[in-house]
Amino acid sequence: MSQIRQIALHLTAVLFLACLIQGELAWISELPGSRMPEEQNDADIFQEYQLAMESVWEELEWFPVPLSDTNPQAEVAFENSWMAERNYGGKRRHEGTDLIASIEQAGYYPVVSITDGTVEKVGWLEKGGWRIGIRSRNGNYFYYAHLHSYASDWKAGDTVQAGELLGYMGDSGYGPEGTTGQFPVHLHLGIYLPLGADQETAINPYWMLCYLEDRKLVYAY
Repeated sequence: MSQIRQIALHLTAVLFLACLIQGELAWISELPGSRMPEEQNDADIFQEYQLAMESVWEELEWFPVPLSDTNPQAEVAFENSWMAERNYGGKRRHEGTDLIASIEQAGYYPVVSITDGTVEKVGWLEKGGWRIGIRSRNGNYFYYAHLHSYASDWKAGDTVQAGELLGYMGDSGYGPEGTTGQFPVHLHLGIYLPLGADQETAINPYWMLCYLEDRKLVYAY
């Protein structure tokens, strides 16, 4: 067994234990199960989930917000807000992790891709503001939202390398195109598995971010 696979298996086990502790087991048992073909049993569902999780862990490369080599105060913080209640547009659950800026300045912090992949979606969403979605080589979808601006004129189909600059952290969203200032400057990171008969399933990025904290690029900003 390769070292990467051993790490992926270990982290999947850690994630599963954390799910038990934090109540995420309900999400594992209910959401993926409801989206699987009826002929699949619980063992099949969990095995497919485990393989899908391994496919995410093995492609993670870089933390999404680089360190600053000029400003030690330019930090980000995040916590496990998975499935926390959100109210804009009606009550819903938070399918992601927010990385909060210590310096409240839109456009200041660079945001990089945490994996290799291909741009699938780019542009404005009412809830996500200026966002970009990267489809990885393993078929997983990485969603970066509330950006201030893009680093390039991204288009669907563009190739992205892990660590490549995608854009800059902002506070866009929660309204018509161009809306800003409805919440503090932050990056919302979502990760979705192509798991199920006809839908994608969100997973908790918090654990991946904890793993990547020791893998940060250094940028001049």
